Amino acid sequence: MRRFLVCLAAAAALPVPAFADELAEALRMLQQRYESTRTLVAKFSQEVESPTLAGKLTSSGTLNFEKPNRMRWDYAPPERQTILSDGDTLWIYQPDEKQVLKAPLREAFQATTPVTFLGGLGHVDRDFTPTLESSADDRWVLKLVPREERGVGTLVLVVRKGDASIEEARISDPLGTTTRLALSDEKRNVSLGADLFHFTPPPGVDVVRPPAY
Repeated sequence: MRRFLVCLAAAAALPVPAFADELAEALRMLQQRYESTRTLVAKFSQEVESPTLAGKLTSSGTLNFEKPNRMRWDYAPPERQTILSDGDTLWIYQPDEKQVLKAPLREAFQATTPVTFLGGLGHVDRDFTPTLESSADDRWVLKLVPREERGVGTLVLVVRKGDASIEEARISDPLGTTTRLALSDEKRNVSLGADLFHFTPPPGVDVVRPPAY
């Protein structure tokens, strides 16, 4: 905690023009890495805290992305779940509940704007108002506020300065729910099979569509 406070104090002491230049460099490197990444495979750990929850919810698993908008999140037991986009449709499959939610991808992401950059649908300068929250020796902390207000909160990224890879993402909504996502064992531009992003509801599984769709 002390080390974090020292970093914040050092960042606050930076001259404004220098801080602005560093923000521009962070955004340039982040966008450049995004544009040069065709596929991404990584492990993730997730923590969710909310005033409506009795405690912190933790989970982990693996994720796969393929541009422009295909992704797959496989959550490990005990809370098994698969979140999958085939490019047009978003599927959220809960095998223990024997149900899957199906929604058009872009309409679904319009309700969750902060994740669009990670999901391959967004552009950091076009979709967000960015600020540099802090700068340490090897990390930037960027705050991204959606330019279009939909009541979905903000995205904070911890970005490694060496290669602009995302170490952690924190999504906060106006109701006080915060989701922290940490990435590890990242591999870029590896070959991914087309079947990885294809989903067919298993027999006996209820397909649920949100009322808005």
